[in-house]
Amino acid sequence: MPVLESKFEKVEVYRCGTLVGDSVPYWVHFFKLDNILFDCGCTNVASEIVEKVGKVSAIFITHYHEDHIGAAPFLEAEKFSPAISLDLLKNPPEIPQYRKIVWGQPMAFEAKGIQEGDLDLGGYKVKSIFTPGHSFDHMSYLVEEKLFCGDLVINTKQMVVMREENCIQIIDSIKKILRYDFDYAFSGVGVQSREDVEKYLEYLLNLKEEAEKLFDEGKSIDEIIELLFPNPPQKVILMEYLSEKEWARENMVRSLLRERIYR
Repeated sequence: MPVLESKFEKVEVYRCGTLVGDSVPYWVHFFKLDNILFDCGCTNVASEIVEKVGKVSAIFITHYHEDHIGAAPFLEAEKFSPAISLDLLKNPPEIPQYRKIVWGQPMAFEAKGIQEGDLDLGGYKVKSIFTPGHSFDHMSYLVEEKLFCGDLVINTKQMVVMREENCIQIIDSIKKILRYDFDYAFSGVGVQSREDVEKYLEYLLNLKEEAEKLFDEGKSIDEIIELLFPNPPQKVILMEYLSEKEWARENMVRSLLRERIYR
């Protein structure tokens, strides 16, 4: 079944993905707190998501990527999204074929645009925090010391990012959320402790420092990639190949070196 459910404290945790052959190559998580949904999975399994989550009153979208908005057009609920991505939600761009296979082409829907600030909803105060980097529009939501943060926080095994990502912004956005009190971060890769978030920030800062050191020594981008990420797993190589390097180690290195390359 491509939609799996568990529970962590008061939060219902959903994990979904597309069955390709006999396995799901890439899972994505979304979450439900009482009748509020934070992100809603991918289009390819939208019908299963609707069946699993049941009735919800509101959906908060962290960003416009297809693996986070897929079921939104099919769920009867008030939808909230970063205001700067409303046009993309109404007119989703055609995505590459490999992303259609893995997640599915997103379908159009309308949402209410939100900025940073507080919103009282269903007995909960939802604080919206603008956290760009993974995407230009990325928003995180803080509710009762629970941080719902989309793809802002990954893990210390990360080697690739999308071409559009800005790792310097990601670092700044993580520093920003760490100024708030939260016990757990509920992200696209699962439930993470505050300590996990701090370790991820440290990982990015160390990578940035090492990449800059190698760049200043005169190493080429290809040499830096090999030195930072020796012996990458087959999944990384396959993703780079299938995506024609829309996802790549090179993107991560160039993004971390942004302050050196473009100064």
